Amino acid sequence: MGTLFEKVIGNEKKAFKKLMIKNSEYIYKLAFLHTKYEEDAQKIMKRTVLYINDNFRMLSKYESFEKYMTKVTIKHINEYLEEIGMVEQDDNEDFIDENGYIDIFKGIDLLDIHLKNVVVLIYFYNMSYKDVGEILNMDESTVKLYLRNSLKFMKDNIKGDSKDDKCEAR
Repeated sequence: MGTLFEKVIGNEKKAFKKLMIKNSEYIYKLAFLHTKYEEDAQKIMKRTVLYINDNFRMLSKYESFEKYMTKVTIKHINEYLEEIGMVEQDDNEDFIDENGYIDIFKGIDLLDIHLKNVVVLIYFYNMSYKDVGEILNMDESTVKLYLRNSLKFMKDNIKGDSKDDKCEAR
C-alpha cells in the first residue's frame, strides 16, 4: 500500500493531487508571510505546485516531503520577490504592538529576503536551526547568525517608545 509520499514517488497522479491539496495551505501561508498579499501568495503557490508536479522525480532525494516543499516554496518566493521588487516600508511605528514590542509579522517586511526566510521558518514554522539550514543550504551557525542579525536589524530600525525602550522581538 505505502504512504501518500511513497505513492507520489511511485508516479501515482491521484496521490500527487491529494498530497498537494493537503499541503496547499502550508505553501500559501509561507508565501503570504513573505508577501502579505493574497494575489502574490496565490501566484507563488501555483508556481510551486506546477514546479513540484513537473519535477516530482526529485522527491525521492528527500527524506521528507515537507522539507522539499518548503525548499521549493522558498525558491519560488525569492524568485517572485526578485521579479517584482520588494516594497520598502516607510512608517516604522506601524511595526510596534500596543505593548511596545516589535510585531514580527510586520517587522519582517524590513528584512532582506535571506534574513526574512530564516525568521519566517524559525518563528512561524518552529523549525530547528538544522532544518532551516538544510532548506536554505547553509550551516546551522549561519542560520543562527542570520536570526540574530535579523532581530538586531529590526530592533535598530524600528522606532519604539524611547521612554521604556521595550523594542524587542516577540
